[in-house]
Amino acid sequence: MEYEERFDKAIQVTGVGLFVNLGLTVFKLFAGIVGNSAAMVADAVHSLSDFLTDIVVIFGFQIAKKPMDESHNYGHGKIETLSASLVGLMLFVVAGQILLYGLRKTLLFAEGGTLAQPSLIALYAALLSVISKEFMYHYTIRQARKINSMALTANAWHHRSDAFSSLGTMTGLGAAIFLGGKWVVLDPLMAVFLSIIIFKVALKIFHSSINELIEASLDNETEGEIRQIIRKTEGVKSLTNLKTRRIGNNIAVDVRIKVDNALDIGEANRISIHVEHNLKKAFGPYTYVLVKAEPYVREPEGNPEDGEILEHPVNSEKHEICLRKHSNLTEKKI
Repeated sequence: MEYEERFDKAIQVTGVGLFVNLGLTVFKLFAGIVGNSAAMVADAVHSLSDFLTDIVVIFGFQIAKKPMDESHNYGHGKIETLSASLVGLMLFVVAGQILLYGLRKTLLFAEGGTLAQPSLIALYAALLSVISKEFMYHYTIRQARKINSMALTANAWHHRSDAFSSLGTMTGLGAAIFLGGKWVVLDPLMAVFLSIIIFKVALKIFHSSINELIEASLDNETEGEIRQIIRKTEGVKSLTNLKTRRIGNNIAVDVRIKVDNALDIGEANRISIHVEHNLKKAFGPYTYVLVKAEPYVREPEGNPEDGEILEHPVNSEKHEICLRKHSNLTEKKI
């Protein structure tokens, strides 16, 4: 998939979610007010946060799709990561709102207060929300995996968090409508439980995006794959100083390779180009690769971390000659 085509697809998918969220926000707010359901009103606020998040994500994709320029030599891919971190923050806020709502209603019930019994329209709205938001989750996550987008993945989980929220609301509403009495408390209790799930998802998204923004290395599995590709390249004796990071959808690799010290500059450069080609073949044509070729010198045996590095073998005859020459030079100076 071409660079701009990838972002156009991401914008298209997010745009579908934007209109779904707008429709759900209006309908759920109406159902919550008419159906006498505070839970549904809170759920409508959640859908509103999804709608606002979609706007942020689309704006981020519009900027991230811009090609590299003089002031952005590595492109604008970090904007996509920033969008993902904002979605993570929004999920924290939503989870906090749901948690406070659930705790407040649960404490009210525990202190002898009464919770209003909602009507069927609120239950229908919750059911519609669960079905539509779960569909949007699967649609969005499938496209996110196809184009490898962290921001789109985060937005997919935002859809699912809304589905979870509506599921809790539907459970509470169903219990309140059909069972009545003390079962009404299931609504806020389910809200507390689901808020914990949303918190966990938000933490995962936020942690991943912040790691990328602060230039964290790629995971061990990916780095191991990179090392294997480099070592299998013809002419590479070994590699050192591997540095990796992620730039939006792409990765950057900075590495030093060791080649036969008998090779000239042209041959060493050819091996470096082969390394770059193999990495781009594996991780995509927009992978940033910097390879420096150095002459191969056999490392001393031993583990440097244990302080047990063995010295290079020294030729005793040459060593004695060097010492003798040094001694003669010293005597002449005196």
